[in-house]
Amino acid sequence: MSVSLDPDLRLFRQLAPNEAPPILREVMVNPTTETILLPDNGETRKIAETLANQLQQRTPKIIPASQQLSLAPTLVIGLQQEIDVWLAARNLPIRPTEIGHKGTAQAWILAHSDGSSLAIVSAQDVASLEALVRPLPHYGRQSYIAFDGQQAIEKGIWPMQVQKIMIE
Repeated sequence: MSVSLDPDLRLFRQLAPNEAPPILREVMVNPTTETILLPDNGETRKIAETLANQLQQRTPKIIPASQQLSLAPTLVIGLQQEIDVWLAARNLPIRPTEIGHKGTAQAWILAHSDGSSLAIVSAQDVASLEALVRPLPHYGRQSYIAFDGQQAIEKGIWPMQVQKIMIE
């Protein structure tokens, strides 16, 4: 026998870390967010830093790409090839099938079991990264999004993890 308490989440309460779907805003508004900028050349890095400033509405705390991930929320910005190599080197999940390589840029969030978040922003080239500076900050309520230039072409929220309690 099982009992489902508040299945429609209508009660005002503190949610457990894995109970709410992860969304991009988690790294945008958290003042402890750490930022990793993968581009190493001047122009691309400047645009990535501008995007990080826009997403967080403050000067980001930039850490080296080689540094081990901490429990702090983390934002990673880079070109697609850099992102794919960085994820593989850390044995992290590859880009989600919902957005894959659709469009010119993608952003998605991963949630750790401890409740911390890792947001990834990946663009095919410098122009595609620059095209995200204005629109991406307005999509914080999404778990994943794909852009073609400045136009959102695919977006969504990960399924919610509902905790089930078994009663004997």
